Amino acid sequence: MDFPKGSIDLYVTHLSEPADNELRIVVAEGVLGEQTDIKFAGHDLGQGRPIEITNASRSFVIKWDSYVTYAVRNESYWKEEAGEPPLGDHLDRRHGSAFQRYVSETTFADDEYPGPLEHWSLTTLNHIVDVISVGPPRVTKVHSSE
Repeated sequence: MDFPKGSIDLYVTHLSEPADNELRIVVAEGVLGEQTDIKFAGHDLGQGRPIEITNASRSFVIKWDSYVTYAVRNESYWKEEAGEPPLGDHLDRRHGSAFQRYVSETTFADDEYPGPLEHWSLTTLNHIVDVISVGPPRVTKVHSSE
């Protein structure tokens, strides 16, 4: 997969189901903007450099042709699971997660049908997206305007 690793800042810019049970997520790379005065809710927070999506930002499409389920969380509410390894790169395969256990308890999907299940976690600055599927997604690099 040609997908960024490390300390790149990514944002989910689009999430859709182009066909039944097909999932398409577009993420864009954030770049540091010019230094400016930062104000939030009427408070002056001082000088800072915002993270922005610009024409120089790389974008990627992450696509699952089929999925069992997915969940989207606001990244502000993410919580580490006890005993689970910390999140690694932006797109990780997880093992033995609470989300996998939830899916096992609330669906009849298993390794027999539709096949060996995998948990994929996409971590960005604004969302955490968890996907249970049979196999990894396809990742393609696209222009930032897509």
